[in-house]
Amino acid sequence: MVPPAGPGVFTAKPLGRDSFKLIVAGHAFTSRGEIEKYLAYRCARLTVEKGGQWFTLKEDRGTGEMAVPVPVRDPEGARYSFRMNYFRPVWRYKVNGSEEWRRWSPFAGAPFPLADSKSVSDFEVSAEIVVRKGPMDDADPLAFEAWALSDLLVNQVSPPK
Repeated sequence: MVPPAGPGVFTAKPLGRDSFKLIVAGHAFTSRGEIEKYLAYRCARLTVEKGGQWFTLKEDRGTGEMAVPVPVRDPEGARYSFRMNYFRPVWRYKVNGSEEWRRWSPFAGAPFPLADSKSVSDFEVSAEIVVRKGPMDDADPLAFEAWALSDLLVNQVSPPK
């Protein structure tokens, strides 16, 4: 079982009937991968809690952020219950001594700027999802089966500080 997150670490905001914005926030982190896995786990668990079987990720692409192609449905491609390489959340962060929030997106083409996690004073990682019911559209690379993803990550994640 994953321990509960501390106050303010994880939030899920409804955006519509089946849409949610999930945010993981903190002051210290171990790595980008660890935080993104925790967020993916929370997306899967929220989907299950809302009675869904799977969810789709809504990519947050800013103006001009096209360094990574938009994924397309592939009816002829291999079938998976999820493709973690397509779980690409957006980061906001502050470095020590600055009050300014900076944004990093995996679609901008710039390398991840937080190689030294000790320089970060605050961070937020967010993902928007749509909870789905019924058979999963496994041709959609942005579709994630909730139970399979939760089962994969349950022993790999813990909430950040």
